[in-house]
Amino acid sequence: MTFPTDRSAAFALTPHIIIGAVAIAFGLLLTADNLGWVNAGHVMSYWPVVLVIVGAGLIVQPPERAGHRLTGWVLMAVGGWLTAATFFGFRVRIWDWWPLVFVAMGVALIVRARGAAETAANDSQAMSAMAFWAGVQRRIASPAFRRAELTAVMGGIEVDLRAAGTAGGEAVIDVFVMWGGIEIRVPPDWSVTNSVNVVMGGIEDKSSGVQDAKHHLTIRGLVVMGGVEVKT
Repeated sequence: MTFPTDRSAAFALTPHIIIGAVAIAFGLLLTADNLGWVNAGHVMSYWPVVLVIVGAGLIVQPPERAGHRLTGWVLMAVGGWLTAATFFGFRVRIWDWWPLVFVAMGVALIVRARGAAETAANDSQAMSAMAFWAGVQRRIASPAFRRAELTAVMGGIEVDLRAAGTAGGEAVIDVFVMWGGIEIRVPPDWSVTNSVNVVMGGIEDKSSGVQDAKHHLTIRGLVVMGGVEVKT
C-alpha cells in the first residue's frame, strides 16, 4: 500500500471545507448550549476568531494557490482586531476605518504592478493593460503567451486570445477589477482554472475546453463590485 507524499495536495482550504467546518462547529455549540454545558451567546461573541482561523488557513496554502494569501492576511487582521475588541471590551466603530480598504487595495496594486513589471522585463510574451473610466481592447496572437496583468477600475477590458498559444502549455492572467469588467476570449481547446477572489461581484466561465486540454489558463486576482467573463 502506498500513501500520497505530496503535502501540498493533501491540504487545500476550499469554500466547501470552510462552510462544512463552520456548520459542524455551530451545530456542536447549539447542542452544548441545549445540554447546559456552555453559554452559546457568550461563545458566539468571539465569532471573529473564525476569521483568524480561515485567514491563517489561506496563508499556508501551497504555492499554486498563493493568490489567496492576501485575502488571508486581511481576514487575520480584521478577525484579530475584532477579537481583541471583544476580549478587552473596547468599542470598535467599523465605519471610522473603512477608508483603509482603499489603502489596502492601493498597496496590493503597487505590489502586483512591480511584480508584473519585473516579469515583463524578462519575458517578451507578457502584457499588461489598465482601464480607468475607459475601455481597452487587446488581441494577442503570440504562439508562446505566458501571462497578463489586467486592471479595470470603473472601466472595461476585452482580451482576445483565440489566435494565441501558451508557452509550455501554461499561462496566467492576474486581474484586479473594481466597479468595472473584464472579458477574456480563449480558444476552444483551452482549459481554464478560476482562482479569483470575489467581493460583491462575479466571475462567469463559459469556455468550452476540457480539463486535460493541451493549453491551460489560470485566472487569479480580486474582483470588487465588478465582473469577469471568460468565453470561447
